[in-house]
Amino acid sequence: MNPNGEINSQLMPSGVRHITFSHPAHNSFPSNQLRAVVAAIDAAGNDEDTRCILLRSGGERTFCAGANLDELLAIEDRKGGKEFFMGFGNLLLAMRACPKPIVVAVQGKAIGGGVGIAAAADYCLATEAASIKLSELAIAIGPFVILPALRRKMGTAATSELCLDTEWHNARWAHEKGLYQRLFHTYEELNTAAEDLATKLAKYSPQAAAELKKALWEGTRGWPYLIEERAEISGRLVLTAEAKQALAKFKKK
Repeated sequence: MNPNGEINSQLMPSGVRHITFSHPAHNSFPSNQLRAVVAAIDAAGNDEDTRCILLRSGGERTFCAGANLDELLAIEDRKGGKEFFMGFGNLLLAMRACPKPIVVAVQGKAIGGGVGIAAAADYCLATEAASIKLSELAIAIGPFVILPALRRKMGTAATSELCLDTEWHNARWAHEKGLYQRLFHTYEELNTAAEDLATKLAKYSPQAAAELKKALWEGTRGWPYLIEERAEISGRLVLTAEAKQALAKFKKK
């Protein structure tokens, strides 16, 4: 695997566009890789031959460990902090704005921004190994950027529980709260089901699918401004002494 991470975008004969991200650090996302996956989603959204997107990560274990810790520790000012947190913000906005249905397959644990990707999916499938965790409050920040996606998908009560209780929540909990639409025992079952679903969606009218997606995302028109405001909050908090100390301890684990 490329030590800097990889993004692969491949159009299948069925009209399903496979977008796969991978990184040796548990499929975490450096800023350049976030920009690459945003570009891949934007390009797929504008491609007439792409009728559905299947977004997943490489390997059979961790789905996504969130943001890159080294980059987080290197933030020196508010401008840099806002730009860093807008990395995942821009990914969520790209998923929202894409006119094609996006199916996300979560094969393993999801942390931080990885949970946000699951929340921004139009349809999310997972294995029983796909536990989730938001540890941002424990490191004196907070999951502000992904919060709109979480509340839309899971509701305020479940989102509050996930944000305030910074321990692991298992896949069955995530399924019961609406983050995952379907659960599977094995990685193989997940991949088969995700491929079957994406292939079925690709057969539907692109115009109808695009209009349905608009309707399902009703009430999110203000997200570009909201997420930018949230990125500013996170960018400010990450500079505090409490956050710096907590992140340094977290890195030593």
